[in-house]
Amino acid sequence: MSNSLRDVDYLEHVQDAIEKVVRYTKGKSESDFIGDELIQDGVIRNLEIIGEAVSKQSPELKARHADVPWGDISGMRNRLIHGYITVNLEIVWSTVVKVLPDFQARVADIQRQLSNANR
Repeated sequence: MSNSLRDVDYLEHVQDAIEKVVRYTKGKSESDFIGDELIQDGVIRNLEIIGEAVSKQSPELKARHADVPWGDISGMRNRLIHGYITVNLEIVWSTVVKVLPDFQARVADIQRQLSNANR
């Protein structure tokens, strides 16, 4: 499988996971999130998926889009998985509200660029 196809697949996994987080948190407040373990589990699991998929992106894609904080995203995945006992839910919520919308738009832009390049 070529890197561009692999990158496309992993970016789709990222978008799918972001869409789930958006769906799980739609209409919810931070206090709703903090008080609902089910939502927390769904959001955290999908943030882990995002971080894992990002870590699988080719070095070429990461270099072409160096403005994306790839390392921070995969680092959050590592923190969520390995530091699960000390996860700060306020930071998770802040990521959902402040970071994911821009990241989702950026990933969509990269997907369009890859789609146009593969035509």
